[in-house]
Amino acid sequence: MIYEDELILVTHEIDAEVPTYLGAVLIQTKRHTENGLASLTDAEGQRIGIIVAQVSRALKELVGAAWTYTYCFTEGFRHVHQFVVARHPKMPQEYVRLRFDEWEQAPKGSPAQIAELSHQLAERIRILS
Repeated sequence: MIYEDELILVTHEIDAEVPTYLGAVLIQTKRHTENGLASLTDAEGQRIGIIVAQVSRALKELVGAAWTYTYCFTEGFRHVHQFVVARHPKMPQEYVRLRFDEWEQAPKGSPAQIAELSHQLAERIRILS
């Protein structure tokens, strides 16, 4: 876990069976949102926006991302799932966007490395109530 409050939960994707892509962060609403982004309250939208910006800056610093992608899916679990993913500078063009995890040379980490990166990301999130 990277961050949690009454509105959202922020985690780094992890697969305990195989090394995981370093810099794939999930921001999700705690509340069910039947109509996806249109269902967000202003407070949820603001919180997600702040976290997207802070995580993006932190990924550039911590994993050397050239830039970050953000994309959202809302149908599966009826929560907003906003992803922020590091685009590594040497990534070949054919792997950009949603194929980032197919790149064989992508920086990947063990559960311990993901936990450490999550801790470092958590230190950089600052929410002003």
